[in-house]
Amino acid sequence: MAQKIIRIFKALSNQTRMDIVSQLLGAKELSCRQLLSKFSLSQPTLSHHFNELIDAEILQVRKEGVSHFYSINNQYLKSLGINMQKIVGGER
Repeated sequence: MAQKIIRIFKALSNQTRMDIVSQLLGAKELSCRQLLSKFSLSQPTLSHHFNELIDAEILQVRKEGVSHFYSINNQYLKSLGINMQKIVGGER
């Protein structure tokens, strides 16, 4: 379990990834296009950050046709005792 938690905090050590998680905390899920409009990053750079968060199991992705929808993997995080709202930006 310690390795899983380390992987999560390592992924969150980047401010852009913290900002992505913060955006998703206020929504059930957001499309890649919606998230891309909130950041001044290229699509490949944003995809890199998404992949880091998915590999750490912080995010989950749902594919619908060619669209990708991202959401916080709350069930997994709660099973580890992690409250992402407290970590990323306080209670919402």
